Amino acid sequence: MRKEFKFPDVGEGIAEGELVKWLVSQGDSVKEDQPLVEVETDKAVVTLPSPYTGKVIELRGKPGEVIQVGAVLVAVETEEAPAAKTTEKKPTAEIKEETRKDAGSVVGRLGQEEEEFKVRAIPSVRARAKELGVDLSKVRGTGPNGRLTREDVEGATQPRKEAAPVQPHAETGPLGPVERIAFRGVRRSAARRVSESSQKVAAVTFTDDADVTALEKVRSKKKNLAEERGFKLTYLPFIIKAVVAGLKEYPYLNATLDEEKEEIILKKYYNIGIAVDTPEGLMVFVIKRADEKSVLDLSKEISSLTEKAFSRMIDLSDLKGGTFTLTNYGVIGGIYGTPIINYPEVGILGLGKIEDKVVARSGEMVIRKILPLSLTFDHRVIYGAEAARFMNTVIQHLEDPDLMLIEGK
Repeated sequence: MRKEFKFPDVGEGIAEGELVKWLVSQGDSVKEDQPLVEVETDKAVVTLPSPYTGKVIELRGKPGEVIQVGAVLVAVETEEAPAAKTTEKKPTAEIKEETRKDAGSVVGRLGQEEEEFKVRAIPSVRARAKELGVDLSKVRGTGPNGRLTREDVEGATQPRKEAAPVQPHAETGPLGPVERIAFRGVRRSAARRVSESSQKVAAVTFTDDADVTALEKVRSKKKNLAEERGFKLTYLPFIIKAVVAGLKEYPYLNATLDEEKEEIILKKYYNIGIAVDTPEGLMVFVIKRADEKSVLDLSKEISSLTEKAFSRMIDLSDLKGGTFTLTNYGVIGGIYGTPIINYPEVGILGLGKIEDKVVARSGEMVIRKILPLSLTFDHRVIYGAEAARFMNTVIQHLEDPDLMLIEGK
């Protein structure tokens, strides 16, 4: 019996993915849960197992092609016996079997028919869909929580584009030789997200400096503790603790804006996103419940997730659920910046390069370690004065690490 395996929604709101590599060939015999194909979704490469045992009779798509959620990936000839002609109860038993197999698959949450999903769209998007004659129930939303955007609706009226070649290819332009590279993977995913943020957020950036001389003494004194456990003690976990202290005091920085319901949602948990520059492009993994972890716990988790991000083995769940993000461009050499908010969050803190600088203290010129900070915030939700006060709290904790011992967990 022919069974078709469709590309399931392996993450929250995933609409498409890029086929990376087939792990089987047409004609191969496969068993249930045997890896079939690697697909790159929202910044992570996931392996999709077979929900069936049988013979592969069709593979759809080539490496490099973009596939939509719900599209057929593989057809398998199963070893199930055909239904007996004289038994009317067989169809009922067969349906139960299909349901069981689908539910048991790690990724096979999508049924054999197109999965039903709720239509989430604001009135103006619905009006645009009506104007274009687009059936919203047939369109996958790319907005927060699968919400349909105006671009989703307008894109539904366009013919599907053929996949661009994956390999770079050279050609001669009017002014000289050029090289064309497929806009795929992490770079494409990151571009979509920053574009969305730029269009939806009223972004303002506020800068200041923190004197982290005292913090450096603590870090240097205790870094052996981390090294004995197999990871480095950087400034980052201390900065996370300082940021969490600021978020607790100024909760509007740890929020999202529900435009449809016209409500600000204050998050009572502290999931801190960390932007990392991987060879494939920018990724943001999330430290969940950062307020409940020690500095050493945070160090260990940062080390582990960074390694997974670089190896592309990070789980999709580690890339979602952030409430506030840090981006550390200082390790590359930058001082200040205007980091783009990781929408739908409302704030992001950029960390510049820590340098020894000559500053005035009590009328004397001294050398101190200075950390430049750049806070971009959504001015629709956060006032400038509130952002400045938040930054003051963060700086206060960075300059006086004892506060983290007293207040932090």
